[in-house]
Amino acid sequence: MKNLKQIAKPMVALLVVSSMLAGCAAPGGPGATGTTTAGTEAASGECNTAMLAGIGAVVGGLLGGGNNTVRGAALGASLGALACVALNYQSQQVKTAQQVQTDYKVANKGKLPEQSTLVKYETGFTPSSVRPGQKAQTNSYIEVAAGTRDPNPLVEEELSLYKPNGELIKTVRKVVSSNNGSGAYKGGFSIPMPEGVPQGIYPVRTALYLNSKRVGGQDVKLQIVQRQAPASELQLARAY
Repeated sequence: MKNLKQIAKPMVALLVVSSMLAGCAAPGGPGATGTTTAGTEAASGECNTAMLAGIGAVVGGLLGGGNNTVRGAALGASLGALACVALNYQSQQVKTAQQVQTDYKVANKGKLPEQSTLVKYETGFTPSSVRPGQKAQTNSYIEVAAGTRDPNPLVEEELSLYKPNGELIKTVRKVVSSNNGSGAYKGGFSIPMPEGVPQGIYPVRTALYLNSKRVGGQDVKLQIVQRQAPASELQLARAY
């Protein structure tokens, strides 16, 4: 009877977490995901902070005890919470459109492109590893030369986050500048890591869109590190 109670209690907690995550994943619910163009995800797509904190607390407790089945389910629940987080995006112009055009003409015999052109795109994580409960931050450099027939291009940056096993968690696209996308910008996504997210290497794919056409992209990796964890928990994390 005692063993049955020990198993039932964490399983009930997992059911509570699952119902919370279902609310996140429901269309239009607090964790709805998809492609957006605002500086931050729309209010309807933001996760409830208190909800995430509650999920983190429950998952953290389950990881602290229970059998492998319960602990594995808890790790899966924490990855579900990661799919629920809102990814904020910020950008800052570091070169004007005129400055980039001048540099472009110097490098191209005094000529400008007819259509806006991507000059440079680089991105990466700083730092490249974080712990659960911290925020991961991408840092991008984007440089676009405006074309003679396309002086106000639409420039968007997209981020796709994957589980260590390669399964897609979510994809978000943001407008780099709401005024004029030409010029040079430093931008990046902020990714809050919920408590309980299993350690491992999380592949991240970024892409740059110019007038809705993909013109560049990079594959980078984010490492989630834990404090000393039992070997059994590390094996479960790899499975998710």
